[in-house]
Amino acid sequence: MGLSRDLAETREFFTSRAEGWEDRHPDDDVLFKWAVDQLDLSPGDVAVDAGCGSGRALSSLRAAVGTQGAVLGIDATPAMLLEATRLGRKSISVCALGDVGRLPVRDDCVAGILAAGLLPHLPNPVGTLQEMARVARNDARLGVFHPIGRRALAARHQERGAHAHDMNIDPHRIGPLLAEGGWTLELLDDADDHYLALAVRNG
Repeated sequence: MGLSRDLAETREFFTSRAEGWEDRHPDDDVLFKWAVDQLDLSPGDVAVDAGCGSGRALSSLRAAVGTQGAVLGIDATPAMLLEATRLGRKSISVCALGDVGRLPVRDDCVAGILAAGLLPHLPNPVGTLQEMARVARNDARLGVFHPIGRRALAARHQERGAHAHDMNIDPHRIGPLLAEGGWTLELLDDADDHYLALAVRNG
């Protein structure tokens, strides 16, 4: 089966930008660590970075769950996972090529999921949110995160010619989307320099 049009376009967009991706955004590390902290993970937990890209959040996730926990990074772009490997991220987590809409994880086991930069690349995010809910424990947290403000992100997508669905993270849309996907929005931090929608798995 071939790739969907949106997935193929997303892969094409990120493939040409994968090498040196983090060098172009050197100040994002602090915000990624902050976003992971909001997931309130504990040692021994299972954590997933959905759409992990070059794996920028993986070290923070590993630090949060400790050596007894498990960390999975999954991404659809091989070049991004090669960049993650180059940066040594495979030594601290499992990095898998795959579709975030079909997670290779059993039901009800994940304590925290980070979805950084993901939702604007999904034309129909509800199914993916439902898949995340499938693997999540009832008390699990989901962080829909961007290390850039929502308006600046939309402008960047337009400038770079990305095929993006930026309305997915609109303040009026994100709550209903999450609810339909099995999550309850607890916090929306729609700042000028970052974006975080923090949700809890419905019981």
